[in-house]
Amino acid sequence: MNGLDFFVEAVPPRLAVDYGVKVEQAGFRGAWFPEITFGDAFGPATAAALGTTRLLLGTGVSGIWSRSPVTMALQAASLNELSDGRLLLGLGVQARNYVSGWHGATYERPIRAMREYVTILRRILAGEPTTFAGDVFSVQDFQLHLPPPERPVRIVMAAIGPQMIRLAGEIAGGGLGYCWTLDYLHDVALPALREGAERAGRLLDEVDVCCGYPTVASEDDSGLEAAKGQVLMFATATSSSPFYAESFAAAGFADDVLAIQEQVAAGDADGALALITDELVDAVTVSGSPDNVARRVDALRAAGLDTVAVNPSPPGIWYPLYQGHFPDTFRMPEFSFPDYLKQMDDALRLVGS
Repeated sequence: MNGLDFFVEAVPPRLAVDYGVKVEQAGFRGAWFPEITFGDAFGPATAAALGTTRLLLGTGVSGIWSRSPVTMALQAASLNELSDGRLLLGLGVQARNYVSGWHGATYERPIRAMREYVTILRRILAGEPTTFAGDVFSVQDFQLHLPPPERPVRIVMAAIGPQMIRLAGEIAGGGLGYCWTLDYLHDVALPALREGAERAGRLLDEVDVCCGYPTVASEDDSGLEAAKGQVLMFATATSSSPFYAESFAAAGFADDVLAIQEQVAAGDADGALALITDELVDAVTVSGSPDNVARRVDALRAAGLDTVAVNPSPPGIWYPLYQGHFPDTFRMPEFSFPDYLKQMDDALRLVGS
């Protein structure tokens, strides 16, 4: 199904091939393999590449401080060659605490860092002898000794805020947002992408505009209720990125978000969840019945998205995105792996072709 992608998240690598095949058979354009705490992106994507023939394979996303530009280029070139040019190299700056706490690196000047990183990558992947001395990243005398690929690696930048979105339009083959509302897409994301593309002397049509959405697919619209935990997570993730809340506010939910944040600050998770309406869930996720999901996808595509990426979410589940996200007194819902796999299968069945 052109224009629809699927996140394969929290799945052990041994299941990557199975789900890669399922995603391809369901008619999706591509599969994205996140890289947070469940495993790396390249291993599962490579396994899926060997079990599929046309599925695009995205690293969704790999942090630029998690690998040197040389290591990232080596892995990207290998996966692109093994998949016959099907790699979508998803890159992001990730959250500040991931960078410092997990990788022992310094999160600094993210726009400058991303520009330098992509510049180095492009030169290496083109087979050029590469020396680059940047403010954040540098490389000395490196050259990739592989034949030039028939289909070059496509770089897709994760971008939520307008500055990073603008940079994606300028230097990347695509931009990958998350939870963009229709209004944020129209008023912020597309204008920023267009401005960036024009800086590079190209058209917006040359940039793949993609956005991921939490998804709880259901036979009826009960999936909207079951996705409220996902909305709670991103409405309150201000230390990770304030732009999720800004995306929600652009669609007219600024007061709702503020009230949800106040309930969380007061230690009342149930009160916060009770404030999340079906209308808010529908605006920031792709959830509910097949008819509702199709309506949402059609509306997003009509508004300018090239690709909608559904991210199956366990019904009723929410969890902290970083240390200190929720008060220590909060009791998180219990995660059930079988329920998660069922939701992935339901999403494949109800959202795919």
